[in-house]
Amino acid sequence: MRYSILIVEGDAARRQAWDEAILQAATVHHIDITVTTARSAAVAQFQAGHKQFHLLVAALSEGGVGLAGRLRARSPHLRALLFHPSEASVEDLRDARWLGYTLASEPEDADALVEAVGRALGLPLADDPDMQGRPPATLRDVQMLLDVLRWQTKALLILYTDYIGNTIAHRGDSANLDLGAITSLIAGSFVNSFELGRALRDPNTRYLNLVEGDHFDVYATNAGSHRLLALVFDKEFVIPKLGYVWLQLKRSANQLSQMRIVEGSVGDVISAELTASLNTEFDRLFGNDLLEIQDTSPPSASPRRPA
Repeated sequence: MRYSILIVEGDAARRQAWDEAILQAATVHHIDITVTTARSAAVAQFQAGHKQFHLLVAALSEGGVGLAGRLRARSPHLRALLFHPSEASVEDLRDARWLGYTLASEPEDADALVEAVGRALGLPLADDPDMQGRPPATLRDVQMLLDVLRWQTKALLILYTDYIGNTIAHRGDSANLDLGAITSLIAGSFVNSFELGRALRDPNTRYLNLVEGDHFDVYATNAGSHRLLALVFDKEFVIPKLGYVWLQLKRSANQLSQMRIVEGSVGDVISAELTASLNTEFDRLFGNDLLEIQDTSPPSASPRRPA
């Protein structure tokens, strides 16, 4: 999945630095991101007329709210990250929050920018302190959890997607269903729900979306702020009961929202975690001694020239 970011910043050097920082972080974390920069809101709106973006990064004080509203009218999935100065008025901040936009203080450096962009998109562009203590989980771990949920609920199909409908994992029989259309529509139905939570200043809310049909039932909920979990039932084989399905769906969504999903096999993950842990402990025990050794080590002798 490729994520598109539109940055509006008047300072050319800052635009370039932000562009490079985001792309570098994306490369390190193996995330496909494209960055488009614009020097003004007018240029940004022109660019948005030819391309869909997932995130707008702009200044609150330079028409960021109005620009975000115009772009969102074209693309309902657009998220906006608006930077504000410390002296921003309470009214301006309140209005932006009520519209569902993400607010952050003006970044002091590129690292702060990357962290804010990652949080706005729900992507691991920077190391999240809240996730450091959690054990790593691979895609196979996610699939196993979905298999258990499918067995518990007797669902025909389980879908785990990001907030714009891109499939992260799915288990079960698609029964010739258009998965792309289903995931996109499920994600679209949650857009207003997420914005409602932000408007109420309570973003950590849980939503349940239920669609009942003659042949299929669909239950969906959010797994945190950036992921969705959905169950599809074939009513020819099972008639789901709302209370039981909701209980199991909520439990699994909570588990998924707590996972720190990483790429690679189980062996690769264990090896990487062990190496990082050993390096940290090695630095803690011998870091100062190693620095002293390096400082006091004699310079290497210059090779002699032949006579």
